[in-house]
Amino acid sequence: MEYSKDHKLIEDVTVTYYHCKHCSFVTTQEGDLSKHVLIHRKPLRTYDCSVCSYTAKKKGHLIAHMLIHKDASEITTYDCSLCSYKAKHKNNLIRHLLIHRDASEITTYDCSFCSYKAKCKSHLKSHMLIHKDASEVTTYDCSSCSYKTKQKHCLTRHMLIHKDISEVTTYQCTLCSYKAKHKGRIKSHMLIHKDVSEIKTYDCSFCSYKAKRKDRLGSHLLIHKEASEVTTFDCSFCSYKAKRKDHLKSHLLTHEEVSEITTFNCSFCSYKAKQKNNLIRHMLIHKDASEITTYDCSFCSYKANRKDRLRLHMLIHKDASNVATYDCSFCSYKAKWKHHLTRHMLVHKDASEVTTYDCSFCPYKAKWKNLLTRHMLIHKDASEVTTYDCSFCSYKAKQKSNLNKHMRIHKDASDVTIYQ
Repeated sequence: MEYSKDHKLIEDVTVTYYHCKHCSFVTTQEGDLSKHVLIHRKPLRTYDCSVCSYTAKKKGHLIAHMLIHKDASEITTYDCSLCSYKAKHKNNLIRHLLIHRDASEITTYDCSFCSYKAKCKSHLKSHMLIHKDASEVTTYDCSSCSYKTKQKHCLTRHMLIHKDISEVTTYQCTLCSYKAKHKGRIKSHMLIHKDVSEIKTYDCSFCSYKAKRKDRLGSHLLIHKEASEVTTFDCSFCSYKAKRKDHLKSHLLTHEEVSEITTFNCSFCSYKAKQKNNLIRHMLIHKDASEITTYDCSFCSYKANRKDRLRLHMLIHKDASNVATYDCSFCSYKAKWKHHLTRHMLVHKDASEVTTYDCSFCPYKAKWKNLLTRHMLIHKDASEVTTYDCSFCSYKAKQKSNLNKHMRIHKDASDVTIYQ
């Protein structure tokens, strides 16, 4: 350290340089190097227009481009019922509808450390990272290069660049050359091969809104309810409220010390999950294709790794007239499963009529006894909780049925015991 003539302090600063292994490129920013090395990779996949010579690097760009080849009459638009606004994408209409609401009606997600407010929960989640020390922020590191990310799905997507094309699982459309890496995307794509009359929609009984998925209609119906009618799940530690129980469950993790959060650990690698279902899904990557039990559809090439998913899929092969439904006697609601109708019937009851099961240690309430039983475990010491232990690995379960499900991964063992 030294002083210059005009007495300004000059410090020795260490600068890290990142060198490209393939050429003479040098940068002081690691992110710039990551972007640069992409030019040395095999040509990236492109999405080509089947009508003209247009080529896109992103599928979303091709979809937007295809609209120029349609007549105005063929383009589906989402129309605002309060003004003349029209959108080509449903998300844009949802965002637009906010301008017709009073500020008091718009749900905001407020930061508990500063004045930041967000309209989307995911935006608040990203913002909260600025209030954490670097040591507290969980990062997901690539085992093949120096890539790091704060979000698991970004790492999953990144890992594809380290695979040969032959190793990447793709889902092929049976009617055209379209391929997708995710099953959900192929399902969405298949809709373009159907006539409008063939696509099943869930219609709102209060306005002209239509949805292709029942859960989206459920979310939409909330805009037709008074604030007092909407059931909320309230956090007992802060002012947070959620419209869905699973959202509250995720939020509650922010009030726990890292040491207190239960994780489900993979016995084959360093993977950890906060939810058991995620671990079960992860365990499939450690199995050979021949070991995985699949449930095959007898009418088409569909395969499922769970029997209930196959049962749900089989409904698409039935005529609407053959599908048994459970009908609500108060409104037009219909369900394919009896327990769904039972749950729905609660919306027709006054709060005073609904039986709740109350926790004697905290303000938690449940509409179902088994949910209260499961909740009570959080008030017990680990030594008091009965666990069912796997005799082949370190897996433990609090419920016998969960252990039985887990035992399937050891199904080749001749002496697997199923607990009755």
